[in-house]
Amino acid sequence: MSSEVQKVEDKEARLDREAELVFRLKYTGHTNAEIRRRTGFTNDVIERRLGRARRNLGEATSNDVRTDLESSLDDVIRRTYSLLDEAETVSEKAQLLRVITDTAAKKARLLGVEAPSKLVHQLEEAQDAY
Repeated sequence: MSSEVQKVEDKEARLDREAELVFRLKYTGHTNAEIRRRTGFTNDVIERRLGRARRNLGEATSNDVRTDLESSLDDVIRRTYSLLDEAETVSEKAQLLRVITDTAAKKARLLGVEAPSKLVHQLEEAQDAY
């Protein structure tokens, strides 16, 4: 195998690893700004790596992707509830409740259902209580 072919294969493997990292970060709730800080990639590179990851994941069905996203949203809600116990000010608690409400709405949209009004009402009542 020539050294040129090996260089190309090494580059492709590196790009695949980077794509997998960016994809994993993005779908565990990291923003592009957080990914930029963590990887040093520009927004353009992040978008190219996400595209590469999606192409590499061609065998993943939309249901698999939806399940992964749903799991990520559930993690955000769980983590935010744990932070709610540690919040010290009314403002902090209100912000965390907004995150929970917004994340629940995103999950509802992902699943193709309206956000359950009872949950939204309960969160609004909890927010008012703080």
